[in-house]
Amino acid sequence: MSPDAGRTVDADRLLFLDGLRALAALWVLFGHIYLFAIGWQAQTAWAALPLNLLMYMHLGVDAFLVLSGYCLALPVVRNGDRIGAGLPSFFVARALRILPPYLATLFLILLVNCFVPLAAWGRNDLGLTATISSQVWWSNLLLLQDLYGQYNTINGPFWSIACEWHLYFVFPLLIWLLRRFGLGALMALSLAAAWGLTELSSRFPRLPLDASVPQPPFFIALFAMGIAAAALAHGAAFAALRARCRRGAWLIAALLLALLGGVLHHYRIVDVAGAIRFGQHYPLIDPLAGAFTAALLVVLSGLAPGRRPRAVLERRWLVGIGGFSYSLYLIHVPIVAAVYTGLQQLPAYAGLGALRQFAALALLAAPACIASAYAFARVFERRIRWRPASMVARRA
Repeated sequence: MSPDAGRTVDADRLLFLDGLRALAALWVLFGHIYLFAIGWQAQTAWAALPLNLLMYMHLGVDAFLVLSGYCLALPVVRNGDRIGAGLPSFFVARALRILPPYLATLFLILLVNCFVPLAAWGRNDLGLTATISSQVWWSNLLLLQDLYGQYNTINGPFWSIACEWHLYFVFPLLIWLLRRFGLGALMALSLAAAWGLTELSSRFPRLPLDASVPQPPFFIALFAMGIAAAALAHGAAFAALRARCRRGAWLIAALLLALLGGVLHHYRIVDVAGAIRFGQHYPLIDPLAGAFTAALLVVLSGLAPGRRPRAVLERRWLVGIGGFSYSLYLIHVPIVAAVYTGLQQLPAYAGLGALRQFAALALLAAPACIASAYAFARVFERRIRWRPASMVARRA
């Protein structure tokens, strides 16, 4: 889940990106609430069938990766496919954007865990205990959970932050490929790298020093899809073909959505075994979801503000949540875990059916997560912000 997904630095801010961020974050939030209350168990009653979509919340993370590539590439493609501030400024800005909220979340969880150890904190089988191994400490402190997944026990969503952090270091190379060889070469090489790393990971799951190929290796393709969408929607190289690209994106998005729907139905989640089977096919499902998201971004970029579906995504409450969705993603699991643990102590809650338990947990945990994330973001996101362009201006 990228903290940059949905943010643009130009005056013509694309508010629908914040709306997409909010929907993705809420999907993940309510998906985890569903797992706490019900688990990997599909609903069969027709009125409850829409709730089954919450078990596919992993697709929300896919959307964030594409959004991240798109939003980071927006100012670059408008600057002739060049990172205007320079690489040192780019990396410092990324570090100051992603690390303070992440480290604050990490230390707050560990601090609370010293007094109230909860196995449910990290939504991991190992959970947290009064003592934490050095491997867990260092893997989480250095954002290595995508290399050492076995130590991602403090907070489950941390794995995607590590993945995002490492993709930042690949971003300049992807932009160089775009500028030097064009969009076709960028996508061909990105897809080849995703396929090769996925094959390497499956054939040699554990490398020396007990590490692995960064997981999931195919996320580099989703990141590149976001960059490609930004180039098609805003790059000068495609200005003459812009209208044609946007018309074609409608058809491509519709076809990809139909194909993705068929794949999800084939690998549908009905129980724990179905969830495991679904996860085993991430290398197929995630690129499809990423391609659909990229096509959708091209479509939305071509719509004027106020036009549907862009207007739906630009509703004030969605844009507002999108502004602190990174914080919401970081802190929601510990809060849901705490509320759920408290509810389990009540005999009345234990006597409720599964759907009523979900409703009670959602009514208490969701507002608590959103309010806490808003306050958390005001301290650790909005007050710790640095833009390379502003530093350049001050120096001038």
